[in-house]
Amino acid sequence: MSVSREYVTFVLDQLAPLGVVETRRMFGCVALFQAGRMFALLDGDAQLYIKADDQNRERFIAEGFPPFTYVTTRRSGGQQEVTLGYYRIAEELVEDNQELLRWAHEGLAAAMRTPEKKPRKTTKKPGVKA
Repeated sequence: MSVSREYVTFVLDQLAPLGVVETRRMFGCVALFQAGRMFALLDGDAQLYIKADDQNRERFIAEGFPPFTYVTTRRSGGQQEVTLGYYRIAEELVEDNQELLRWAHEGLAAAMRTPEKKPRKTTKKPGVKA
């Protein structure tokens, strides 16, 4: 199920005090970015997940927020559950602008502490001039 445009618009309106928040569709979800850093995910079930790291993960767990998980199929044919460092915020907090902003700031802080990925090097094929 894909994320509804209405839900994305609602969440972006709630997050407007943060400034510019960009969106990008990824794996059936919508990722939220600020300053090029991903800090949240919206899934197709209208659930908002906020990024956590070692410095703030315990706060998310203490609130009872479950992590984002998905099941993938291994090359061997078996299935594996994968857990990402994003935690589902309770629906009532998404509707409470101040609480949502508080948790969004936690996610932004975690995103800023995460080292940026180095761009992939492109390899030139022999005989091809750039």
